[in-house]
Amino acid sequence: MKVVYEAPKSQSFPIHKVYQIFQDYFRPRRKRAFMQLFPEVASGAPVVDIGGTAGWWKEDFPKGVDISIVNIDDDHREEVTHSGFKFYQTDGRRLPFSDKQFYLAFSNSVIEHVGDLHDQRRFAHEAMRCGRKLYLQTPNKWFPVEPHLMTAFIQWLPFKVSRRLLRYFSLWGLVAKPSQQQIDEFLRTTRLLSKRELKHIFPTAQIKEEKFLGMTKSFIVLIR
Repeated sequence: MKVVYEAPKSQSFPIHKVYQIFQDYFRPRRKRAFMQLFPEVASGAPVVDIGGTAGWWKEDFPKGVDISIVNIDDDHREEVTHSGFKFYQTDGRRLPFSDKQFYLAFSNSVIEHVGDLHDQRRFAHEAMRCGRKLYLQTPNKWFPVEPHLMTAFIQWLPFKVSRRLLRYFSLWGLVAKPSQQQIDEFLRTTRLLSKRELKHIFPTAQIKEEKFLGMTKSFIVLIR
């Protein structure tokens, strides 16, 4: 499972400064809405964050919350455990938890990175299996700007075309200067979803739309 694609550390910092502008706008609003939907989390109801890190939780949530973070990347273990959360290095498509073990299965901008539609179905199944409730956020395939590349329309192009354009015609390509191998890896492991596809793989969920400039930027998938 590929959680988030990052350019090499020496090159990635400037583009993350750009990402931060949008995160600072959307994240506080998203967190407020989240806590209104699931206030039990602040009281210690157990949560599994599939593919996340400690960062989303530690800034705003009181000590004593029960957060188990799953990530295939072991680099996050020290930060997670230092913040007082549990860490499991495992694949979000094959979770080592029992059915309905958690009050909530949570995932923020991860399902688009786990592979093809078959992999995304497996990821969705595991999230719904392990959590009695579900909160999942993911970008909208049909929003004009691809959020990882900060470039318009490139996500709609065929692989053979986008792999040639991405290096010089995307903000990520110009700032991070990825190799062709890195570009191909990103394209093969990033698959944005439409609302129709989300309804198919989360048949019992409510799909809410997160708007920006009147357009649907991303989706919130809810089971309550």
